[in-house]
Amino acid sequence: MTETAFALQWEKLANEGADATLVTERARVFGGWLVRVGTAANAMSLAFVPDGEGRWDGEDFGEDDYEYDEDEEEEEGEDEEEEEDEEYEEEDKA
Repeated sequence: MTETAFALQWEKLANEGADATLVTERARVFGGWLVRVGTAANAMSLAFVPDGEGRWDGEDFGEDDYEYDEDEEEEEGEDEEEEEDEEYEEEDKA
């Protein structure tokens, strides 16, 4: 079989504070990213980073980078309040 099913498009990522020989690259795949890190072609580690919405901009991947709908945040706050109310009711019964 000489035909390639899919060609990964690897993007080089910067490495701050790392050895100059360290290479980090990512490739977009279904459901996230393949990330490879290493110092030579025969010494690479590979990981899958889930990101179904393609939000990773290549710089940061922290919680602050995600945009949530205000409705989702309000629902989360309501759930927490309900849990607290249930805890107080249980304490009153004891």
